[in-house]
Amino acid sequence: MSAATVRHPKGPPAEAPGLAAGLFVQGVLDSSVGAKVLMALTGLGLVVFLILHLIGNLKLLSGPESINQYAHFLKHDLGLLLWIARAGLLVIFVLHIYLAIRLKARAFAARPVPYACPASAQAGIASRTMIWTGAVVGLFTLFHLAHYTFALGFGTDAYEPGVGYVYKNYLELRDTEGRHNVYEMMVAGFSNGPLAAIYVVAQLALFVHLRHGIQSAFQTLGLKNTRFRKPIDLLGLAVALALLLGNCAIVFAVQFGWVKSELR
Repeated sequence: MSAATVRHPKGPPAEAPGLAAGLFVQGVLDSSVGAKVLMALTGLGLVVFLILHLIGNLKLLSGPESINQYAHFLKHDLGLLLWIARAGLLVIFVLHIYLAIRLKARAFAARPVPYACPASAQAGIASRTMIWTGAVVGLFTLFHLAHYTFALGFGTDAYEPGVGYVYKNYLELRDTEGRHNVYEMMVAGFSNGPLAAIYVVAQLALFVHLRHGIQSAFQTLGLKNTRFRKPIDLLGLAVALALLLGNCAIVFAVQFGWVKSELR
């Protein structure tokens, strides 16, 4: 045995090649079971974000002070924590999409020719359209970021005192306290009929996606058995329905004039 291979008995233990962290992660991603578990966990993480996001947006119904103060707290008081949360959310979002596409491609590659008699008697519309509703939600997410976060506007007007509705960068809207006027930004955005319709359609796609996705995630994690099948199904329906009604309530509140601009 050469001197180069001799290890001191009190030195660090030799790392087995199969126990390296990189190889473990690669093995999880390459495994269909591991990929499904990761997709379930990332999906549930995104659901938690959607719930928190809705709770924050519902402050619009309480008036400009409530939502503007909340937005100011997120942007200025949290500081670095907000950017860490955004980065983590981006990783979860991208990983969820990547795993979904990878698993779908593997399933298609395993059987490129469809069954002569598809055995989909127990598969509902939600489960059969997961990839398509997911694609709609993914594209809508990009649209939503461009619309409000990056303030591209898409032709939506903002109200300017003494002038009326004119195009204005959403990021330039300020309230009397000098804070970003998120209230007027949301009112301006959802006052546009076609844009409001896009948001409602996207929420319907999200509802269909979550209706199956939530209970499927629990099943993948081994938590959905005979005893908990019905409660988990009801939980998935309740969460999906709450998100649908809550998000649509914000759009309809502006469209029907229940929430109005205070700059008029």
